[in-house]
Amino acid sequence: MTYQEICRLYPSEYCRKNRLLLITPDLFYKLERMTIERSRMHILVSKGTLELDVNGTFQEMHDHSFLEIIDNTKIRIKKINQDLQAWGLMVTFEFASESLKNLRPFPTSHLLNLQYFPIWNISQKENHIIELQLEQLKDSLVESNQHFGSELIELYYRSFCLQVGNMMFSKDYSLEDYRPYMSKKDFVTWGFLKLVSKNYKEKHNIDFYAESLFVSAKHLTRIIKEMTGKTPYSFICLELLHNAMVMLDDEKYSIAQIANELHFADQASFCKFFKKQKNISPMAYRRSKIVSDEL
Repeated sequence: MTYQEICRLYPSEYCRKNRLLLITPDLFYKLERMTIERSRMHILVSKGTLELDVNGTFQEMHDHSFLEIIDNTKIRIKKINQDLQAWGLMVTFEFASESLKNLRPFPTSHLLNLQYFPIWNISQKENHIIELQLEQLKDSLVESNQHFGSELIELYYRSFCLQVGNMMFSKDYSLEDYRPYMSKKDFVTWGFLKLVSKNYKEKHNIDFYAESLFVSAKHLTRIIKEMTGKTPYSFICLELLHNAMVMLDDEKYSIAQIANELHFADQASFCKFFKKQKNISPMAYRRSKIVSDEL
């Protein structure tokens, strides 16, 4: 089932079309025996046991555990224990991008890490912190008819992501520890993401990354698409866009300086890139941020 299909199973106050769905502990049982795909989802198990398959591999979640899956992952909720207390949160890419704006609480390698660490064991304190964020999100959804209802929903989702980010950075999980179990595709994807994080400003062309990894551009595109659900160029664009928005928030940088810093051929090329990614020109984006900050 997809995000849209699962939304139909839950009360309308917990679902925002094309935005997010919050699954509260009292309604989590509805997911039993369901297969979920092409969706982004977080599951927090505060108490009890949850049995599931993640991309065909059997997994168990117990007290104080957290799962995150992305669009190219398929999970099946196999069995829910009677004493299970769990939350679910599903969001669309568009809502996540809109809410986080130029904040990025996760490292570039996050998408690949999820291939190996979809479930984390967390402390009781971390569980309490994440559960509190979800409670606040629930309250904002139920009371979304308030004047700033939509803004509060975005705020609490943003806060949730930042707390998950804090939790993630406190873990010492590393793909380097799993080298014996990594395929060639894993190595190529991991290497590509590391190269992008270091070279995205100067190297916008896929050929550079393919040559560095000793594969063809076509083969690199096929591997990255298979492993992450995204194209290599989309990762380069994501880094450039994130950096551009950060600099646009700082008025000391002119548009020309930003274009030069990010190694675009000229200001016009940068403006064309930014508008294609954000459906708004750099200057219009900067003006909207100024107005927003003044309110």
